[in-house]
Amino acid sequence: MTHARQAWIVACWEFRRYFKWKDQIIGIAFFLGLSGFAWFAGWLGTRNDGNTVTIAVAGTRPAAGGRVAFVPAAATDSARVHALRAGAVNGMLVQQADGVWELLVEKEPTYRAELARLLSDELRRERLAGTGLTEADLARLLEPARIEVRFVDRQRGDRGLAEKVAAGTVIFIMTMAVFNSLAYLLTGITSEKQTRVTECVVSAISPQAWIDGKVLGIAGFTLVSVGNMVVGALVLAFAAQFVWDFPWPEGAVRAGVLITLLLFGVLGLLLWNSFFAAVAATISDPNTSTRTSLMMVPLIPVVMSLAVLRDPDALLSRFLAVFPLTSAPALPMRLVLSDPGLLEIGLAVLLLAGAIWLMRRLAGGIFEIGMLLYGKEPTLREMVRWARRVS
Repeated sequence: MTHARQAWIVACWEFRRYFKWKDQIIGIAFFLGLSGFAWFAGWLGTRNDGNTVTIAVAGTRPAAGGRVAFVPAAATDSARVHALRAGAVNGMLVQQADGVWELLVEKEPTYRAELARLLSDELRRERLAGTGLTEADLARLLEPARIEVRFVDRQRGDRGLAEKVAAGTVIFIMTMAVFNSLAYLLTGITSEKQTRVTECVVSAISPQAWIDGKVLGIAGFTLVSVGNMVVGALVLAFAAQFVWDFPWPEGAVRAGVLITLLLFGVLGLLLWNSFFAAVAATISDPNTSTRTSLMMVPLIPVVMSLAVLRDPDALLSRFLAVFPLTSAPALPMRLVLSDPGLLEIGLAVLLLAGAIWLMRRLAGGIFEIGMLLYGKEPTLREMVRWARRVS
């Protein structure tokens, strides 16, 4: 049996080991239920149920707005308190000074923000009347300077914001996928080692085919699970579009940019899966091992790549975009903030693919011995010596 055939059998077994149609359907059903709830909540919020807030005002009444209505206040304090307690009005408003009002209520005024906005509008109109300016004059005086950015490529200018959102979303989703894969790799490999099924497996297939199959199978399962979440999020977003008029930019992300983002996300997932498979093979007991702290390592490239946001064309940004350990998050950032060019993208893909090949080979060497070693966990020097056996 060829190496590819062995790796494919392991990959399919690992995928079916964790993939359950029931779980996927429940996940989609959860998002559908959440979308229905969001739609229903938005529908309730937009209904005009006639719940008007009546505020009695002693003196000049502001202009009503929204659900707030103003009525004249009673002449005496006792009559005002009686109106409040009887529920005839929701509050009693008295102006104390310029810009200061006192609100007498029976219970917490949930309409306070809306009332403050109406009073602010009224106060602004009164002060403008005293200066002889109109609201249009004031708006013109306070209008800030605007900078209109125009790109040579008009298409880039129209789609820049959506592509930035897409890049950030892909990086976030793939980071989630890495941690999700880490959990399954750590659980699966260490449990197989503790139950001593390794001796049987290595007699049938090579350690390299075993590690390759595990990396591919768990990566496939993780991508399906993340895809389930993405589909659910899209369903929720469509519900938001109909309820709250959430804008969907049509054709906002270029196909080439989206394909490149997904490509680097998947390659980054394969790289870190190979790394964590090697680490898991050296862990005797995940409950006591200090190597579980290595699960935070994938966050380091993401944090380092934030330098691209400051200056996407700096030498450091260019280096991070092609360096295999940081290119998965860094190059997508450069792609949407600058113009890396096909040569830089191709170089980054080749280096990242080469790093994946090297990592899987090193992982295979560590996996071959680490899975058969029980008791004391190997030192870093021993792991390096095992990995050098593949060279």
